[in-house]
Amino acid sequence: MPIVAGFRPFCDAVATSWRTSAYALRRRPVRTVVMWLSMLVMMAMPSLQVWLIGWACGPDGLGMGSGLGVGRFAVILAVLTVGAVLMSVSSSLAQNMRDLLQEPLMAEYQSDLTDALARLTPAQTLDDEVTTQVRAARDAIPYNVASQAADATSVVGALASMVMLAASLWHMHPLAALMIALAMVPELLAQFGVEKLTNELWPKRGRESRRANYFERLLDYPPSSTEIAATAGSFGIPAQARVRYFNMAGMWERISWRTVQLTGVSSLVFAVLTGGAFWLILTSGHASVSSIPAALVGIMTGLSVTRTTGEAFGNLMASTPMILAYERLMDLLRANPAIPETTGPVGVHVEHLTYAYPTVAKHDDDADDASAASVPAVQTPALDDVSLDVEAGSIVALVGENGSGKTTLVKLIAGILDAPDGTVTLPSGADGGNGRTLGSWAERLGASSMVFQDFTHIEVTVREFIDPALRQSDDELCDGLRRARALDIVDGLPGGLDTQLGQEWGGVGLSGGQWQRLALARTFLSGKPLWILDEPTAAVDATAEATIYHDLIANRPAGTTVIVISHRPRVLTGMDRIIVLDHGHVNETGTYRQLVDSNGTFSRLAHDSLE
Repeated sequence: MPIVAGFRPFCDAVATSWRTSAYALRRRPVRTVVMWLSMLVMMAMPSLQVWLIGWACGPDGLGMGSGLGVGRFAVILAVLTVGAVLMSVSSSLAQNMRDLLQEPLMAEYQSDLTDALARLTPAQTLDDEVTTQVRAARDAIPYNVASQAADATSVVGALASMVMLAASLWHMHPLAALMIALAMVPELLAQFGVEKLTNELWPKRGRESRRANYFERLLDYPPSSTEIAATAGSFGIPAQARVRYFNMAGMWERISWRTVQLTGVSSLVFAVLTGGAFWLILTSGHASVSSIPAALVGIMTGLSVTRTTGEAFGNLMASTPMILAYERLMDLLRANPAIPETTGPVGVHVEHLTYAYPTVAKHDDDADDASAASVPAVQTPALDDVSLDVEAGSIVALVGENGSGKTTLVKLIAGILDAPDGTVTLPSGADGGNGRTLGSWAERLGASSMVFQDFTHIEVTVREFIDPALRQSDDELCDGLRRARALDIVDGLPGGLDTQLGQEWGGVGLSGGQWQRLALARTFLSGKPLWILDEPTAAVDATAEATIYHDLIANRPAGTTVIVISHRPRVLTGMDRIIVLDHGHVNETGTYRQLVDSNGTFSRLAHDSLE
């Protein structure tokens, strides 16, 4: 088994090379074939020169007899000249085709990865293992994934060249031919050893690099750098970064020293084998006048052709783990179900729902692998045996103090989080029960439009922000903006619907309240039957918030179910029902007036909000 395990990286390299070569052939067939053919010409040249010189200078070739004369030298010179020209042309063409393949293939891989990342499930975006795979996949693309096909071709071609050269020298001296065939093996083994060490140290070096980059960002990113500067302290950040930098340097130094040792020995063995092979041919007594220059030319040309094979093999072995990481992520994401579009009214049914967030108590940056890097998770309760129903077409508010479980509950309803204990379903149909029940996270996500307090300000045009699918007309977009009371915002922008948002890209900066109005407009335009609004008006004052909620109730499409979270109970007078959460439990439920009159938790929260 250890022997099999030792060959596993090589087998992986062969498999990934086959797949990347097939990918290159599918996406850029002409360039790939031209690169392969030019490499084939270059690699075949040593044995071809041996054969041509041997044939032309032999007694049965051009009829020059057995003597050594000007004619033989002319033939050898001609073969050398033509061979040198062909090798130069084929080598240049192969490199040019490789360069022409590199950028488009990188673009193809990046495009495929972007398409796949769009299929990330909400749960996967919160999974550390998946996010680590995403980083590895992104690293794989610019590193070597697009050039692996060329590196594989170089290695295979060089090995084939040495085998062909050995075959052409076999009749001169079998042992010498065998030595030529084996001359490249030490260099390949040396590169294998170097890359094995590199792959062992790469995860640790990656962790050190991420920590160093984190400390750099703290000093470079305005929010954190401002806080650090304001406290007149660095929190030991330079020292922390310094440790990481020198840890990375030490790991690289180990790799470099190993490279010097192994390549030095392999180069010596290579020289001994090739030199010994020529000496055997020269002193064998079986070599003819024509065979000696043929052998010399072939061996020297072979050395020239295969001089970069070790580097190509090293690149091939180094890129393999990254490509495997890329492929694993792509397989994972392609298996994700598509998000269906749901129309028609839906209700919400939650039954005995319990959820706890996992928290990692410790992380060991010096651990050898990911499994040893974390200790068993400790569970923090967020919801405990929650059951509730929301009728289709109603507007319901969730209220509670911070940490009561409001946001966790709506994320579970929308399918952003998976519920290990309990059930969450969306009964479809106008009466909440005469249609199909949407139970999977994908179905629930497809039925929901969400606006969170800390939603991402995606810096695109207004049109792209409020209508990501770009399926609606200008009139429809303006109607959605009008319903969300955001039309005046867009009318005041220099380019209207086509105004670039966000100052990072030279666009227009918006206030927090303006961003929230646009996000609400996107919800109005979504066509989704379930709206989930988690503190969507936190950036506006109470008067504006009351206006927005009034518009929300009055202007939403018929049959739309709305769940609202608000920290201002006084603006919830128009809600069909209010559900009060307290430490993960449903504490109260009723209309605004009922809850105020009950003098319970909601009444206290409403009173506190006025102080």
